[in-house]
Amino acid sequence: MSSPPTIPNEAVRVVICDYNALLASVTGLLRMSGYYVFQAYDGLAAEELCTILADVSLLVLNTEGTGMNTPALVRRIRDQKPGLAILHIGTTPIPGMPDDVISLDERFTAAKLLDTVAELLRTQGQK
Repeated sequence: MSSPPTIPNEAVRVVICDYNALLASVTGLLRMSGYYVFQAYDGLAAEELCTILADVSLLVLNTEGTGMNTPALVRRIRDQKPGLAILHIGTTPIPGMPDDVISLDERFTAAKLLDTVAELLRTQGQK
């Protein structure tokens, strides 16, 4: 059995929250673009990944219709990782979400997703 590949310290680590067709395609696109993506099956798993993984740079959420209290999830994660860049992908903004969480319409293009992710990571790097 071979050992798992090592991830460079400077690698951008992304956690994807929720498992559905939309986020499966987001995961694939980000991986093809060179990001290291860890996919969580629900909010609790995403929270755990964000807590245990070093240097998570971005959390991507699509929680519409899951019954999850997404703003509460974001606040708990931010308690552990202040300033973490967060992108919500969905049809409408979620009431109560922190103002700095960017929303992207789920009918995005690949270029729009990659541009948004790059901008979020650039902004996070300036903090």
